[in-house]
Amino acid sequence: MLIKRWKELLLAVAILPFFIQPVSAHIIWFDYDNGEYNLLFGHPEDGPEPYQTSKFKQATAYDSNRQILPFDINQKKSGLSLTSNSEIAGLTAFFDNGYYANVGGESRSISEQEIGQYQDVSHYLKYTKALYDWSDTLAQPFNLPLEIISLENPLVVKPGENLKVQVLYQGKQIPDVTVEYLGKKLSGNQDGTYLVPIGDEGLQQIEASYTVASANSPSISYETGFTAQKTSVPDPSALLGLSIVGLLGLYKKRFFA
Repeated sequence: MLIKRWKELLLAVAILPFFIQPVSAHIIWFDYDNGEYNLLFGHPEDGPEPYQTSKFKQATAYDSNRQILPFDINQKKSGLSLTSNSEIAGLTAFFDNGYYANVGGESRSISEQEIGQYQDVSHYLKYTKALYDWSDTLAQPFNLPLEIISLENPLVVKPGENLKVQVLYQGKQIPDVTVEYLGKKLSGNQDGTYLVPIGDEGLQQIEASYTVASANSPSISYETGFTAQKTSVPDPSALLGLSIVGLLGLYKKRFFA
């Protein structure tokens, strides 16, 4: 009997995070890997977590001129990924994480029908934007409800430098927005911009959150992420140059060793 109760306790602990979780710092983001744009969920500084793919609601792919591109959605073991036959310059996505009630200082997942049973309820909506190219067109807002705008080319920022960003809610600058980078909150400047310190590993995921309170309905908690990655392959002429260098090295090794 004791062993059975112990197994039940372990099972309860294992599934507890799916019912009670600190959702306020979770974001979604894209990570490009070998032709796939993986849609990830979790705390960027801690790594991605498994998620319910039914919470994914929408994604849009763009070329360098902000024209919409077709893509495929692929089901993976730990989530979803996007692939396209076209060259993607930007991606956005929307993820509805559902309703959570504050119970004893912890967030508990509830259904929409249970909202009236709790006093402190929030609806968590998550957005993300990823850039794989840079132009004046891509630098403009993508009209996400909560969006991180890079005010300079994020693909050329180097370790030791700062990337200047701004956060917009419904297209406008807002006070009291929380901006984080690698798990640390950033302080904004007087003009509403933030300087993101870039470390040796390059630009990582930037996140922001903003809550709109309501007296008669659940508050809406917006969370958004921003990433920028280089996905272009080396120029063919550069590859040819490397091949020639390699052949010359092999020639010298064979005939002059």
